[in-house]
Amino acid sequence: MTQQATHSFPAHGQLGYLQLPAKDIATSARFYQQVLRWSVGSDNGGFEAPGLIGQLTTDLSPSPDGPVIWVCIQDLAHTLQLVAEHGGSVRGRPQLDGGERWLVEVEDPAGNRVGLVAEAPRARPQTMLAVRDVEAASRWYQDLLGLVSDHGGPEYERLLSDGELVLQLHQVDVEHHHGLISDAASPVGNGVLIWFGEVSDFDGVVDRAQTLGARVVRDVHRNPPEGNGNGPAHRELWIQDLDGYVVVVASPDGEAFEG
Repeated sequence: MTQQATHSFPAHGQLGYLQLPAKDIATSARFYQQVLRWSVGSDNGGFEAPGLIGQLTTDLSPSPDGPVIWVCIQDLAHTLQLVAEHGGSVRGRPQLDGGERWLVEVEDPAGNRVGLVAEAPRARPQTMLAVRDVEAASRWYQDLLGLVSDHGGPEYERLLSDGELVLQLHQVDVEHHHGLISDAASPVGNGVLIWFGEVSDFDGVVDRAQTLGARVVRDVHRNPPEGNGNGPAHRELWIQDLDGYVVVVASPDGEAFEG
């Protein structure tokens, strides 16, 4: 009995193999590894990419006029920075296409044109807090919630969760190009809650808040209270951070579901 193949040949018209001209295999290999996360052999130039295999070759001459391949990316700004850092160049500003995606052309180190396609995100909150000590506040939020620093420094910080920006910290006395964003003599956060929802490690956050000595504004409770139906059916902890902002941490909706 003949064993059936576990894969099929690409469909008619599907891009199945790509040869990319290179002036130096190692230089181009580093570029595609760092910018697009392709797996590239620096010796022979063979590469694997999502849904595609191919080879970097010095047998072909690079052409800035095409053909142009278009590659999907996740983070527009970060990817363009990587292009510049690894020997490439960006050909003009990104253009919004139909309100749904950003298109931008770059050149790899050999001069080949490569198109990059990034999803156009919808508006979303990116809270900024004016704080007295940016580095201390950053450590506090990293320790409490496992956020990751994306900037660092004494004047400004960006904190990420799963690669997404969720909190910005700005030194209260620093103006930069936008002037002061707060009055250091006024109370902080009147009428505003710094809310982190859908936190799976809720019990771990409660433990870490105690370790950090955070002042408790409202101890662990169910929303809504027990016996009042389900609603979001999660648990919440209200505490204050180092500057006195009220921080609410909520478990995933449904985590405290009542049957």
